[in-house]
Amino acid sequence: MQTTNRRMVAVAVIVCGFAVGMAGLLNYFKYRSAANRIVTERLVVTGRSVETVIHLALDLGLQFADIATLPETLERERGTDNLIQGIDIFDNEGRLLYSTDKSRSDRAVPGLWLSAVASARGTNWLVDDERASAAGMPLKNSFGVTLAHLALRFSRESLIAENAAVARELTANTLAIFALSTLVASFALVGALRRLAHGVAHAEAALIATDDARAVELAARSPFGLALQRFILSTRSVGREIEKLNDCLERGTKP
Repeated sequence: MQTTNRRMVAVAVIVCGFAVGMAGLLNYFKYRSAANRIVTERLVVTGRSVETVIHLALDLGLQFADIATLPETLERERGTDNLIQGIDIFDNEGRLLYSTDKSRSDRAVPGLWLSAVASARGTNWLVDDERASAAGMPLKNSFGVTLAHLALRFSRESLIAENAAVARELTANTLAIFALSTLVASFALVGALRRLAHGVAHAEAALIATDDARAVELAARSPFGLALQRFILSTRSVGREIEKLNDCLERGTKP
């Protein structure tokens, strides 16, 4: 019985570990998905401010390439969020038009950005890469024509650090839940097995008891209850009838 208990507890531990582990992984990946969406929306809010300034300038009759206040606007908006490392504006061919970092004016726009723009098809986009992490959006005029694209570069290291912190917290919580659930499941299982063992022992004692009253009493304590009582009484009644028939056959008399 002890061997059976250990095996059942081992099975309970494995089941709890699998269930809690899968729940922890699911929660982490759900967090990652939500975090990427929140980062995109958070940066795009800044992009909307830049887009508003551009629309006002265009309404005044200025050409997109001649908006003199746009560099100052980009620099000011970069300071509104510590996640933003820089803001770039580039055209549909990937040529850089404006940037908060003058050193980038002679650099080509990363190909990952252009691929993301093509995949987004006129909507917001996100690139999470070691060398070119950015959230972007199209800049359109009042007629819905895309004039250029805005890219807000952000620090991937800070996001990795936040993800690692969340992963550590989820791991700690998962281990605590696993330990608690394993403990509760093991105690509940051992208790159930003990009750079952006692019930089986009573059933066995009832079957081998010679006295009918004692057998019925023990059967009532078993998990089978009334069914075992009826079985014992019926089988013993049949047994007594068989014994009477054997006696009659041995004596040569009628029952």
